[in-house]
Amino acid sequence: MKKQLFMVAIATLCFVSCTTTNKTARTEVMPYSMYNASVADLDVSPERVVYTMTPSKEINRAGESNCKRAAVQECLSKYGNADLLVEPMFVVSVKKGWFGKKVTSVTVSGRPAKYKNFRSMPDKVWTDPVFRGQKNVSYKFVNGQSSEGCEKNCKK
Repeated sequence: MKKQLFMVAIATLCFVSCTTTNKTARTEVMPYSMYNASVADLDVSPERVVYTMTPSKEINRAGESNCKRAAVQECLSKYGNADLLVEPMFVVSVKKGWFGKKVTSVTVSGRPAKYKNFRSMPDKVWTDPVFRGQKNVSYKFVNGQSSEGCEKNCKK
């Protein structure tokens, strides 16, 4: 009897399948002149707010990071419908079970902030590679070669 039950359990596990979904996105190359940069000021609340949430099964299924995002979203809607939470700090209570972890509660604290004073940034500022966090690279050409490949082949 135990052997038959074991065989039925193994057969059941063999017939259970998982579905994998792949999603892709396609990007379009845009001409340089069509880019636009906007900046805004933040109106940050001086006091920190604290919110505790017990995630539902649907939120919990997607993992701990999804529970954190849901807690921030509910906190922002509760405290003045703010746009973002500055300096968020999380306290996550996790219960470990047989089939993985389950988040029981998430406490988030931070300063709610709202965007204001939207404006366009001048092109010369946001197109600068240094402003965008890239190296500012310039090359010297000697005898038709760049200075990088010239150390060995060029006369100085």
